[in-house]
Amino acid sequence: MKQPLVSPLAKKNFIQWFLTHYDFRGEAPRHILLALLKEERTLNRIRIVKHGCILRPLLVISSLGTGMPPAVLLTYNLVLSDPAAIRQYLSSAGEDCFYLTFYFPGRDQCLPFHDVLEELPLPLERETVDSLQMDLEIKLLLIEGENEAQRTRLLAQIDEALAKKEKKTFLRLARLLKSL
Repeated sequence: MKQPLVSPLAKKNFIQWFLTHYDFRGEAPRHILLALLKEERTLNRIRIVKHGCILRPLLVISSLGTGMPPAVLLTYNLVLSDPAAIRQYLSSAGEDCFYLTFYFPGRDQCLPFHDVLEELPLPLERETVDSLQMDLEIKLLLIEGENEAQRTRLLAQIDEALAKKEKKTFLRLARLLKSL
């Protein structure tokens, strides 16, 4: 595997900076990023990119205020949003490289983000890359819309379990809601 352009220490510093400067919906992004920080071998495999439209596997981490899902891993045939499944996938990927992108307010002007980017020269015209990137972001918005619909259904089921005083059902549904 080709050596990264950005050192593992620089990536680690950016991820720590990101964790301290942005809030997330739920704990999934935080747990995934903290797991990534634990191993330098993993940091060597990460390529932080801004345009992940055709790069796979692509891990997307989003802060509040973006409308994107908090954490999602896209491969050529999988879409994972469960943090445990994402960590399992990344740890079982061997030495293969994976791509990581972040969505957060002001990312286009964020110098710490731009300092760790390893944009790859894509063999496509700029207009095609922009179109594919827009398709990716629409897909992410649809995933987030599905997550929101699932959260709404779970909240209704939780209300029903509370009204019926079904403690076990309530606890199970609350755990499911928290995992979203």
